[in-house]
Amino acid sequence: MIVGFGVDVLDIERVDLKLANRVLTEDERMNRARIDEEYIAGRFALKEAYFKALGTGIDGNSFQDVSFLNGRFGEVYPVLHRYVRPVCGVFNRIHASLAHDKFVYASVILEKERGGIYIGLGSNLGDRLENLRAALGEISEFCDIISVSKVYETKPYGKTDQPDFLNCVAEIDTDLTPSELLEALLNVERSLGRVRTEKWGPRVIDLDILFYGNLVIRTPELVVPHYDFENRIFFVLPMRELNAHFVHPVLKTSMEKLYQKLLDEASAENAGIEVYGDV
Repeated sequence: MIVGFGVDVLDIERVDLKLANRVLTEDERMNRARIDEEYIAGRFALKEAYFKALGTGIDGNSFQDVSFLNGRFGEVYPVLHRYVRPVCGVFNRIHASLAHDKFVYASVILEKERGGIYIGLGSNLGDRLENLRAALGEISEFCDIISVSKVYETKPYGKTDQPDFLNCVAEIDTDLTPSELLEALLNVERSLGRVRTEKWGPRVIDLDILFYGNLVIRTPELVVPHYDFENRIFFVLPMRELNAHFVHPVLKTSMEKLYQKLLDEASAENAGIEVYGDV
């Protein structure tokens, strides 16, 4: 369902290089070797189109709330530094397009697709399987759980001197924004007794937002897609099980290809994973 659509057109000759200080984020500056009027005009138009798609316009928003970066294939993709709930609901997919000659032409579509939001679950303390089941039970109180992968037993990642993990991935549908979903998941962790004392340490339950549709989010509180996802077999394998064709929105690579790459590398971390059963 389309929840927002915005377009903007700008004459490149009207753009002054000084506008870069107002329009460009640090990510956008790092994304381009040479900052010229065409680049600034494109980002200005894309952001105006995005604000229009939200249904708010520039009012209450900032050009620093979103970056529009050039991807590996030359495509434009947005990075949200602040998720703003549109007038017509929430969105979990965003599509952006930019063309230019003497003018720049930008369009942004915000879409709410059922599902497409993936949560990683892990536990290596206590009754691990029951911890996963309890977490899914609490998650189902504020989300619609569409599907859950098999449970996999995996060696610990990062800090290896701890018990093995049970991991699975759930696809959900929700009307919570990414930040609201994060807070709800943290509440589930606290409810089940997780205490954060050590990075990568043992845990009763660990809940991570792996993907929120095709959105790329970078805020102090939340990074989506999940950091280092492509190197974590305990995420990639259950994601492949649920949706082998799902494409990582930054790497532009499917779960099937990410899984095959991990198999080819045959690292120690990737070797130690087995099907444990169903949740």
